[in-house]
Amino acid sequence: MIPFLINLLVGLLGGIAAGLQAPFTGVMGQKVGELGSVLFTYGLGAIVILAVVLGALATGTADLSQWRTIPWWAFFSGPLGLVIIGSLSYAVPRLGATAATMLFLIGWLIFSAITDHFGWFGTPVKQLDITRLAGTLTLLVGGWLILK
Repeated sequence: MIPFLINLLVGLLGGIAAGLQAPFTGVMGQKVGELGSVLFTYGLGAIVILAVVLGALATGTADLSQWRTIPWWAFFSGPLGLVIIGSLSYAVPRLGATAATMLFLIGWLIFSAITDHFGWFGTPVKQLDITRLAGTLTLLVGGWLILK
């Protein structure tokens, strides 16, 4: 039960962070443009994670020695993050945080359901059966209601 609760809290924390990040990047996008917003977001993020990783390497709690075994396509996660931040920086000031986030989530949900169904990129196969399809469609209807 404890691992489930930890997973639940970590997932919620990520959602809260994304909920905060969308309007933050939107404000930056208005002030310095989308590219400036991406620069500040990733620049500060790089400084913070560099300090954390260096500390973890120094204490032996991190090991980057297997980086060569990472599939080539996985390294696109960084540039894809730039697209995420750039799109939110652009969309939030124009559509509002809720609409921009909902569109972001709809795109994410559809692609994730397809990824799970086929087991792409090493994800566990989770067939898009009638139950999962009904849940996905329910979320899409909810998203449409929010956007309307």
